[in-house]
Amino acid sequence: MRTGVALGGAFALVLAASASAHAGEGYNWTGLYVGAHAGYAWGDVSVRDIDGGVDPGPFDYSPDGVFGGGTVGANWQLGAVLVGVEGDLGYLDLSGDKIIGSSTGSPHHQDLTLDGGFYALGAGRLGITFGRTLVYGKGGYAYFDGEAKQATTKDYYSKEGTGSFAGWAYGGGIEQALGGGWSIKAEYLHFDFGSEGGVQEKTSLATGGEPDDDTPVGSKFHNEHDLDVDTVKIGINYKFGGRDEPLPLK
Repeated sequence: MRTGVALGGAFALVLAASASAHAGEGYNWTGLYVGAHAGYAWGDVSVRDIDGGVDPGPFDYSPDGVFGGGTVGANWQLGAVLVGVEGDLGYLDLSGDKIIGSSTGSPHHQDLTLDGGFYALGAGRLGITFGRTLVYGKGGYAYFDGEAKQATTKDYYSKEGTGSFAGWAYGGGIEQALGGGWSIKAEYLHFDFGSEGGVQEKTSLATGGEPDDDTPVGSKFHNEHDLDVDTVKIGINYKFGGRDEPLPLK
């Protein structure tokens, strides 16, 4: 439901811009461009404990947040067909959390968290042009340095979260040329970041009268975090050189 509402609102904005833009048969999309974008992201994290010690799960929770950044790309138009490459770089403020039980029960528990971080995407675009309107599909390789972690509240454990996530992204959008080299777009992408691991290690015995959990010092408990993210965004681009030059006649 959230996907449909967000996509509908984003595409409606671009279509409104299309209605007010200059009419133009044979607009030329070829060229280098830069831009900026902002949007909303939501996803799913599934956490599994690999080595035991607690209920192995999986345990799911749903992070969300806003994101934004910059874009650079290049288009080549071949008749009505457009082929392009595009790179995004920005910050994805995707965060969420969940509490699960501890192996020894109350008063302790385990915190599952995901924090935001920088992201990058290198992708190809393939689309069909209708004068000043472009409808396209997009796919490529994505990187996200947000950290996911499973952390016990026991002080005598160290807690190490995941490293960076990397995986594939795919989706599509619609872009409308506005004149003067400017265009506006609405886009949906799905990111499949796969699994990354974390670990908890017992570093000492309990102190201060707190009961110990009878686990030998040095024991390690590994966990895995699967991450999938959906995004919708609005972007604005500026194409360099030859502003609004017509496509050569054939």
